[in-house]
Amino acid sequence: MEAKEITLDGRKYLAYISPDEQSGAHVIIGPHEGLVDSLGLPEPFATTLHNVLYDRRIFNYDDISKRGVAVGIIQELMGLDAQKLVEAYFNFGNELVT
Repeated sequence: MEAKEITLDGRKYLAYISPDEQSGAHVIIGPHEGLVDSLGLPEPFATTLHNVLYDRRIFNYDDISKRGVAVGIIQELMGLDAQKLVEAYFNFGNELVT
C-alpha cells in the first residue's frame, strides 16, 4: 500500500491506498475522521480546520501537544495573529482613557 493524499467531502487526508485504486479501499493515516466534528464547529469552519491540520501534518496527540502548535493552528485558521489582538486591546483601552 502506498500513502497518498485523498479528499473526502472537501477534507484532505493522508491515507494508505489499495494497489487496486478502483476498489476505493483506503486506511486513513490522518487527520482522524470525525476529529473536528467532535468539537461541534459549524461548516465550513470545521473543514477548514481539518485541512489546516492536514497541511501541517498534525495527525496525533504528540504532534498537537508540542509547544505553540495549537496556538499557531488557531491563528492560521482565524487569519489573525495573536499579537494583533493584544495590540487592538491596548489601542482600544488607550482611546477610552484619553
